[in-house]
Order: sequence, then C-alpha cells, then structure tokens
Amino acid sequence: STLLENWSNFSIRKYVAIVSLEQRQRYKDDFNAEYEEYRDLHTQIEKIQRNFRRFSEQWKSLTPGSKAYQVKKDITVKTVLRHSSVL
Repeated sequence: STLLENWSNFSIRKYVAIVSLEQRQRYKDDFNAEYEEYRDLHTQIEKIQRNFRRFSEQWKSLTPGSKAYQVKKDITVKTVLRHSSVL
C-alpha cells in the first residue's frame, strides 16, 4: 500500500510518548521510511504538473479539430492514463 492509501488510516494515537532509545529508533525508522515514499510521490506529482502545464501552453496554439490538436489530445490522454496510478 502507498502513503496516500494509508493517510486516511493515520492516527496520532499510533504513537505514544517515547520512553526508550529503541522506541525512538523505531519511530525514526518509521518516519524515514514514510518520508522517502512521500518524497518519491512528491517528485512524481511535480513532474506530472510540469507536463500538464507544458501541455496547456501547447494547446493554446492549436486549432480544435486539427491533426495537431488530435495528436496532442492523444498524447495527453496516454499521459493521464500512465500517471493515473500515482494520482
């Protein structure tokens, strides 16, 4: 499961006051594992956003119904489908 899927299950009650070095290390390891996944997701989302901003700018110069418009539409749809698992 992903961080996004688990977010709805997050509960602050999962973590209690730290009373030992071992417990502190477990919390630190949990945080680091989740943070790496968060950073990976964040990087993927930023890339997708850049692509869609670029697509948006390119669409402005196209005539609806033209061959170039249809090609751009097909590329955009394929991109959305490819990235839908991230979103």
